Amino acid sequence: MPGLDGKVALITGAGGMQGVGRATVMKLALEGADIALSDVRRDVSDLPPSEVRNEWGGIETVSEEVQALGRSALPIYCDLSDPDQIERMVEDTVDKFGRIDVLVNNARAIIGKDKVPVTELDLDVWEHFLSINTTAVFLVTKFVARHMVRAGNGGRIINIASNAGKQASVNGAAYSASKFAVIGLTQASAMDLALHNITVNAVCPGPINTDRMSYWERDQAAEKGITQEEFRGQIVENSSRNTPLGRIAEPHDVANMVSFLAGDEASFITGQAYNVNGGQLFH
Repeated sequence: MPGLDGKVALITGAGGMQGVGRATVMKLALEGADIALSDVRRDVSDLPPSEVRNEWGGIETVSEEVQALGRSALPIYCDLSDPDQIERMVEDTVDKFGRIDVLVNNARAIIGKDKVPVTELDLDVWEHFLSINTTAVFLVTKFVARHMVRAGNGGRIINIASNAGKQASVNGAAYSASKFAVIGLTQASAMDLALHNITVNAVCPGPINTDRMSYWERDQAAEKGITQEEFRGQIVENSSRNTPLGRIAEPHDVANMVSFLAGDEASFITGQAYNVNGGQLFH
């Protein structure tokens, strides 16, 4: 029997065509879980070129893929900067499925506007990164954990952090601060929820071969007179050369770790932050 048969998972940031969210949705669905998947409604200017070109349907399309596997799916549009929408997302999931067994906090702010020295970092950019990358993780965890505690069946909460949550880099103050905070939140939540048999862990990827949107990559590509996808390809090639295993992560590499942490074999693991980076960082 699939390892998550009969379980319900809520996964945020799940609408990207080549993202970790979609890979995680499909992995957990293959393991037998029914899925509530969320994303924000994005303007065309905030979509990667490949999604625009392919007229990608976001969480609606991913939901259809889940249903094609014989599992139930609930797509939910949610702006994670709005606490009321977050609470409603959780309530809609419980109303549909009656429970939440696994939470994957995957969504993150679109990077790019933050890639400046700390002396040039705008307050609104800083606050946006903390709002989406940290405060939203706290709020989704809070509301989901309340249901898990009331249900009395334990649970799994998995936060997608980053290498940047363990080691900062130049022009990365907002992103690193938000991801360092996620790891701290993971540890504190693990302590708070252990009594209820709810484990809380983090996955810390290095660079990932997705087509996720980056304002910085878009601007750099324009300056060089090449497409955003060509510039992204250069980044992937350079990062691969600097990775001991010779490539950067694919979305399924992260999804595989999430699947392990969501399953019974990880029942005695909590408060940890696992690197998935091909050996780029040991911490």
